[in-house]
Amino acid sequence: MPRRESPLDPGDGSLLRFAGDLRALRERAGSPPYRQLALRAHCSAASLSVAAGGRRLPSLAVTLAYVQACGGDVREWRHRWQLLAAELAADAAARRRAEDAGRAPYPGAAAFEAVDAERFFGREALLERLVALLAERRLVIVTGPSGAGKSSLVRAGLLARLGMTPVVGASAGRAGGGGAGRAPAGADVPVALLTPGERPMEAYALALARLGQRAGETTRGASAAAAGDPVLVVDQGEQLRTRCRDAAERARFLDALVATAAGGPGEALAGLPVAAPARCRVVLVVRSDQSGPLFAEHPGLAEVGRHGVLSVGRPAPDELRRAITEPALRAGCTVEGALLAVLISTAAQQPGALPLLSAALLETWRRRSGNALTLAGFQATGGFEGALARTAETLYNGLEAADRTRARAVFLRLGGELLDADEDTADRAPALGDGLASGGELVPGSDEGTRKPVRRAEFDDPGVPEVLERLVRARLVVVDRDAVELSHHALPQAWPRLRGWLAEGRDALGEQRRLTAAARGWAAADRDPELLFRGVRLEDLRRRVETGELAAAGVERAFLAASVRAAVADRRRAQRQNLAVAGVAAAGGALLALAGGNRIRRAWRW
Repeated sequence: MPRRESPLDPGDGSLLRFAGDLRALRERAGSPPYRQLALRAHCSAASLSVAAGGRRLPSLAVTLAYVQACGGDVREWRHRWQLLAAELAADAAARRRAEDAGRAPYPGAAAFEAVDAERFFGREALLERLVALLAERRLVIVTGPSGAGKSSLVRAGLLARLGMTPVVGASAGRAGGGGAGRAPAGADVPVALLTPGERPMEAYALALARLGQRAGETTRGASAAAAGDPVLVVDQGEQLRTRCRDAAERARFLDALVATAAGGPGEALAGLPVAAPARCRVVLVVRSDQSGPLFAEHPGLAEVGRHGVLSVGRPAPDELRRAITEPALRAGCTVEGALLAVLISTAAQQPGALPLLSAALLETWRRRSGNALTLAGFQATGGFEGALARTAETLYNGLEAADRTRARAVFLRLGGELLDADEDTADRAPALGDGLASGGELVPGSDEGTRKPVRRAEFDDPGVPEVLERLVRARLVVVDRDAVELSHHALPQAWPRLRGWLAEGRDALGEQRRLTAAARGWAAADRDPELLFRGVRLEDLRRRVETGELAAAGVERAFLAASVRAAVADRRRAQRQNLAVAGVAAAGGALLALAGGNRIRRAWRW
């Protein structure tokens, strides 16, 4: 008889419940001895026994081997393990934050600040281009998709290169404040940093006034030529459209930026007492999905800045390698080769992956083994997927009821595009970042070619743009020009709530994708009326949209409206044709009757 397992320690923790459910799974499989289970799982009996011991979290590979040997749902248990690993990692990180304060080599999901310059690596070539461009142009526009590292490049790269601690304007810095860096000896370029917020003119006036004061302090001990032009940095310029609701104030702000770059604020700050420098260079950092609308709204900005645009895209693998390894080396740590391969492969495939990468590295560092950052430590944090699922659930729970409905519609539209591809990938292998396959080969994630970004115009329903902006700030969604997509392809599988939504509405999602594809095809074909829906299919779609089962936005609404108009026109045309046929038939009948009457009269005469 096999030896009975020791009972689990009393308690109601997540780890104990996980171990208890593993034991229950084994009981449902007939309670096979661990030696027999080890033969099925190709794993040692001791590691399987420890997995169900409830004392520590087993590795993902051991957990999946245990589940597969007992006939359980491997995909479900993978997600359970990721969520539990993320929860345990969060608890462990909370205990170590006080100890690690000021020593961590990575800032987490937040942007690098000027004080982080010593651990900012990987963007050296891009920084040189930015510095050279600022030396040539008085107005430089730094643009790129969300999560590409624009703010980090300017704050930890450019500001540190200029050699001065930024003077923080209103709404600037992390959580409303600003970084306080050290100015190296000989630094002599005054810098002001602001984010527009809801009242960009107030932020601009305060930052520029302080910049003028700083410029005066600097030039008292140096010639103007040696000091260089002061630099005004406007970070998160997309707030001009996402937070500022006053178009007139937005126009004044952009007028002021152009005037400042040209040689002074001029009339742009009438009524606001500022002591601005005579000449100033301007750096505007703006997300690529909002740069086009800003240029269209303010032709003067487009004209002045069109030769000073720096696009920030995804980092190359070598840049990622430096961004991962160099901060660790500065902190006296090393990065395991297997972990490095997983991180680079994942970040290279995902849009806007830099904040996720930095957050994952910070949590992995907190779970380091000695001075080594390991793949096991990364997996124990839940990886990218666990962090995303935790972030998504926290954000969703914090929304109002109406915004939850809108967020659900956004996630369904974005997640539906990846549903089939992700399910195929999940059936074949664990998601990228789960670890290494047997034999030591890196497990690939989804194919980059399966990505189908959704157009921004499809999120124009009332209240939806605001919700979308919150998802972008939470690093769950990435926007780039006119495209919107999830920040990580694994989110539909990693987040149980979204996975449930997708499973519940599978039929509706298929119909939704067909409607979207038909609408896009119609628009691409110059709105060819032959491509419109008619008849029973149109009536069914209208009913499902009216009941909320399907969502119609942007081109889809236009497509359905055009289909309805075409259907009405078809009915009217058919009615006119029927009336014409009936008229012809009536006229023909009358003529026949008249001819018959004439024959009868002629017969009577004879």
